[in-house]
Amino acid sequence: MSFRRLRLITIAGTVVVLALLVLLSLLARLNSADNATAGVPAPLAVGTELQRPLSLPAVSLVNEQGKPFSLSQWRGKWVIIVPSMTLCSEVCPMTTAVLTQFTNQIARDGLSNHVVAAEVTVDPWRDSPPRLRAYRKLTGANFPLLTGSQAQIHALWKFLGVYYQKVAEDKPPDIDWMTHKPLTFDVSHTDGFFVVDPNGQERIANEGMPQVSGQLSKTLRGLLSSQGLQDLAHPQLPWTGPELIDDVYYLMGRNVPASQASAPAPPSAAAAARELTGSPGTLAGLHQQAGQLLTADGSLTSRVRALRGYPVVVNAWASWCGPCRTEFPLLATAAAQFGRKVAFAGADVNDSSSDARSFLAKHSISYPSYPVSDLSPLAVLEGVPMTVFINAAGKVVDVHTGQYGTQAGLDNDIEHYALGQ
Repeated sequence: MSFRRLRLITIAGTVVVLALLVLLSLLARLNSADNATAGVPAPLAVGTELQRPLSLPAVSLVNEQGKPFSLSQWRGKWVIIVPSMTLCSEVCPMTTAVLTQFTNQIARDGLSNHVVAAEVTVDPWRDSPPRLRAYRKLTGANFPLLTGSQAQIHALWKFLGVYYQKVAEDKPPDIDWMTHKPLTFDVSHTDGFFVVDPNGQERIANEGMPQVSGQLSKTLRGLLSSQGLQDLAHPQLPWTGPELIDDVYYLMGRNVPASQASAPAPPSAAAAARELTGSPGTLAGLHQQAGQLLTADGSLTSRVRALRGYPVVVNAWASWCGPCRTEFPLLATAAAQFGRKVAFAGADVNDSSSDARSFLAKHSISYPSYPVSDLSPLAVLEGVPMTVFINAAGKVVDVHTGQYGTQAGLDNDIEHYALGQ
């Protein structure tokens, strides 16, 4: 069970924990953005680099062979630690797929002796070594799987700030893939990853769901519940294997990040204009205001209302937001590709006009933006970047909170929510 389901649990203490974790995540993202504007190197692809790295405690765990294993045995290597569990039917099967892709790429790059990824359980009650071995055989996981006593697992996740807790099982209950018996409880937990450097210090923390590049294997897909299938199609705060590689390589000082090397450049203003020539009049009006910050040309909500009859994509951004800078080229590419059928508009959040215009001058985009303090009545603003999808009837059909990590992820959501494909 993913951390997202925690929102449905009406226990006061749990809600407080959720609120604190969300607040910490937003503060970390804002801190990353402030650092990026202060002249430090380009922001990470998806993670948040810790300003005061701390050394992991000497936690002893148990490997899938049932032998004691200490994380200190990986000193001298870059280590990616991911919370997971073998009986998860929501996010964890995607975690296994992304880490398998990550490990395969590390091997192709000749770095297997320098970088290691591992899933560590958040279910010490059931994830025994025999179950880990069975999960490896079932899924083809090509990285270490670790468990431990309740005290050992608690010590690790307490240090890293990972929340996990037993919760009631669904009705009807999921079925244990190993025993074929109904499950008696579930475990709600944080999703994300952590990067530890060769000195044993935590360097990157990231909260979010993994996004699978390519097809999920039939076996892993078969482990997903209906909620898991929704998470597969539309992960919250998604991160991908290539982005994880980018972040690790960034810390290692390697020169060619995997995803940046393969990501195409966004179209120039002239190229986007040529691509959008012949658009319907209402959409052509948007394109004529490309890259403008409209402070005296009606409100964003009024513009969205005037676009009724066309699906609309509203992207909330800010000049001070590091992830927004990373995401903006994806919006530029998508707007040029879909702009004949879909209306795009920007919402510049809590920004100065001068900073916003300077940002837009450096980031070519084929649609205008409006200064806003919130997104009412379209959606509750939970942070930036955030993307709101509105259908042709003017109804909000989805809200994506956080940065899009890949062009495919953004394009898929536009096709699904805006165009109904």
